[in-house]
Amino acid sequence: MPERGYAVICLKTTGLFPYQRDRVVEVAVVHLDEGGRIAERWETVINPGSNAGDVANHGVSTAELLRAPTFEQIAPRLVDLLRGRVLVTHNAQFVTGFLMREFELIGYAPGRGLEAVCTMQLARTYLPGAGRLLVDCCAAYDIEIGPGPGALVQGVACASLLAAYVHGSPTAAPWIDALDRAERSAWPRIAAGTDAEWVQRDPLTPRDVVARPSFLARAAVKLPDYTGPEEHLDYLALLDLCLLDRVLGPRETHELRVLAEFSGINAAECTALHRRYFEDLVRVAWSNGALSIADSADLIAVARMLDVAPEVVAAALAAPASVVQLPIASIDTVLLEQGDIVVLTGDMARARSDWSRELVARGLSLGTAVTLRTRLLVAADPASLTGKTGKARDYGIPIVSEFGLRSLIGVR
Repeated sequence: MPERGYAVICLKTTGLFPYQRDRVVEVAVVHLDEGGRIAERWETVINPGSNAGDVANHGVSTAELLRAPTFEQIAPRLVDLLRGRVLVTHNAQFVTGFLMREFELIGYAPGRGLEAVCTMQLARTYLPGAGRLLVDCCAAYDIEIGPGPGALVQGVACASLLAAYVHGSPTAAPWIDALDRAERSAWPRIAAGTDAEWVQRDPLTPRDVVARPSFLARAAVKLPDYTGPEEHLDYLALLDLCLLDRVLGPRETHELRVLAEFSGINAAECTALHRRYFEDLVRVAWSNGALSIADSADLIAVARMLDVAPEVVAAALAAPASVVQLPIASIDTVLLEQGDIVVLTGDMARARSDWSRELVARGLSLGTAVTLRTRLLVAADPASLTGKTGKARDYGIPIVSEFGLRSLIGVR
């Protein structure tokens, strides 16, 4: 009987559309126990056959792919790692689409399909105001994502995000229900004889670490949350991937339209989503007060990819779009009331457990992540540049030191 728990899975692929010619080139699996604690992790590169895609997109070299096993060879162990566990990933529609296609190509079918918990969709509940990208969701909890492009790096970050959700959940009931359903899911074993050893990618070298992300990568992290239908959020998340990889050519545009139709998004809604995406990027670009020539070129390229009307593009680049700036409240205007959420970050002089008891005794709620609902962030170093302090500044949430907190609540 498999042990209860969660299996976080992350993939690297040759492209974005599994039902054409794109394939998986790397898979990582991270196990968490039923209490949300990270237990074990595995990774392997995968030889996709004839289509290796653009190495710049997935980061796996041709030499690594040539010595890697095929998906059929790693599938027996992969199925064993997933069996009986809650499948978890970030942007589940994308990941499960590729998994189902790879399983289909080797003639394998999970008994009840692929039901996955999506940490991107769960951010709507646990991280109101957060964007779609994994790095943005992790920043709210100060979860650091390691260097390098590997699937395991993303997998560990997603597992840490899931752990934060589980530990911060007001009730264990949804998680227990998911664990119970996973135990009943059928994952037929794959006959022995086709399996092979998993092969890790080569160690990280200095050239693999990108010193500064592109404008689009920086802007995508700051894109606002989307509160519309889930299928629209999935579509916008795929746009993130398309534009970050700059792979939205004619074939990809056609595939996006097919995906939109499959998800029940009609042509008018698709056009509106494209325009919204472009306008959100423009607002982020103008938030610094000026557009560089390179940023303008990137925005024009995005507009062409999304078929945004030329007059909309011209107006956006000619003058700043209306940007809603949330003013950062002064400590002098902060008045904490019962039920307000306070988040602590950094190593403080007073033990975190002592502060927790103090705040709870005064009717305040202790939060674990910085969201739009947070009233105050208490930082060991308010001037530090961390995920939580960055989120607080974006949301206009006051940041105070430990001494400032003492003053606010009248503790000597």
